[in-house]
Amino acid sequence: MNCLEFERLLDDGARDGLPAEALAHAHGCAACARSLARARSLERALEAHFAADVAPPAGFVDRVMARVERGEARGVRWLALPSALPWWTRAALEPGVVLALATLALFTWRGGRWLAGARVTWDVLAHVPRWVHDGLIAAGFGPVGDWTLRWLDSIAASSLSVQVGLALGVAPLLAVVAWLAWRAGEAAAGAT
Repeated sequence: MNCLEFERLLDDGARDGLPAEALAHAHGCAACARSLARARSLERALEAHFAADVAPPAGFVDRVMARVERGEARGVRWLALPSALPWWTRAALEPGVVLALATLALFTWRGGRWLAGARVTWDVLAHVPRWVHDGLIAAGFGPVGDWTLRWLDSIAASSLSVQVGLALGVAPLLAVVAWLAWRAGEAAAGAT
């Protein structure tokens, strides 16, 4: 019998019906003896507290269930146990880290092909300012279209590193705006 097996027996609820081997282990192990004493003390306290049957107040169950449903709609985790894995294992399993490592592996393995594909994609995206301008003109926003075209053309005339840097700087802003629009849509859908 070791401490882990003893804790498992306590977790299974066998505080009074422990085998002789477990009791002998608890007698020789101070940590397990404290765990057994705490478990028995807690069980006695719970028995004493809940000895009398008291009816819950009227509407108690309905109120609790309504709160649970509201919490689940917001994505509340009711049971958040600390992870048994060390921090470095949890960090390595985070989706962002896995994605970054996979991207690094792909660039290391076939970097030339990926970069060529990215350049072709970037060249296609270079036509977006003209498409935006034409769309704004067609929608009747001529001055805005001209201003947007001048602004986007100045970016397109800059070096690739400036373009990529600007795209990486604007992408989080666009993500936040998209997230806010999504939340507003959820709120509007929930209000109806």
